[in-house]
Amino acid sequence: MPNIIRIGVSACVVGERVRYDGSHARDAYITDTLAKYVEFVPLCPEVACGMGVPREQIRQVDCGGATRLIGYDSGEDWTDRMNVWANRILPGLDEDAICGFVLRHASPSCALMQGKLFSTKGDPPRRGSGFFAGRLMERYPLLPVETDNQLHTPLLRENFVRRIFVLKRWRELLSKGMQIGQLVDFHTRHKMLVRAHDLRGYRQLGQLLGESSIFNNAEIFATYGTLLFRSLALKATPGKNADVLMHAMGFFKKDLDSRDKQELLDMITAYKEGRVPLLIPITILNHYARKYDRPYLTQQFFLNPDPAEQKLLNHA
Repeated sequence: MPNIIRIGVSACVVGERVRYDGSHARDAYITDTLAKYVEFVPLCPEVACGMGVPREQIRQVDCGGATRLIGYDSGEDWTDRMNVWANRILPGLDEDAICGFVLRHASPSCALMQGKLFSTKGDPPRRGSGFFAGRLMERYPLLPVETDNQLHTPLLRENFVRRIFVLKRWRELLSKGMQIGQLVDFHTRHKMLVRAHDLRGYRQLGQLLGESSIFNNAEIFATYGTLLFRSLALKATPGKNADVLMHAMGFFKKDLDSRDKQELLDMITAYKEGRVPLLIPITILNHYARKYDRPYLTQQFFLNPDPAEQKLLNHA
């Protein structure tokens, strides 16, 4: 399996002039930083289903409980054509090994809960996802998906980056065959990362592996994958990350003197309060993990991500 991570992306945010007025919505973080470490698969749902450039703007309209894509001025209905295209393109995302999606915010086709759904009764528009975004999430509910503007929020960006790299590693694991021993190793290396997202899910995954002898391998892998990405869909916050850092600190309770313990505790607290980045306490913990030979910690992806993942996580 290729080592590259493939990400679906709204074509306008990588600079393609496909917006309704012939412009683009190029995002510098996406094209100048993220693009160094992933391969983009650009698409524009509106162009792909037959709309030209430039074109009439469209909007989502609630027509008796059914969402329709309607031209602002002409009233032309593009819903069926968008559905035909989506039905053709969505199944192929598995074959393309897409690990995530970055969509254009506020777009009638691509928005994530930032789009507008208009009423035929004159009521104020409601917030909701764009038409294609809705179809995408319906088909792949656990796929990492964010919008271009959300990637400028450090916490959301960090969560997205971690999730796409976990999905890449998960697919690499599946490509090797469904061997329980390899799944246990995968689980062991991701324990702290999962714990930072969802403590309950972390415990459920451990329980599942503990009961693996009563299920066949296909059932174990299918259930594990669902639980894993459901857990990762919950955001890892500074508070949750700090709890994991404190857990890691516990591995050195017999090694560190009171001064070193206080210094590490101060750094964890400073991170939790937003005064230093996560990298600072992680660097200290990694130093102690190597010094005192704690292989369990050195193999944790939470503390030692893939090199490309680390560079993206460290981006200010």
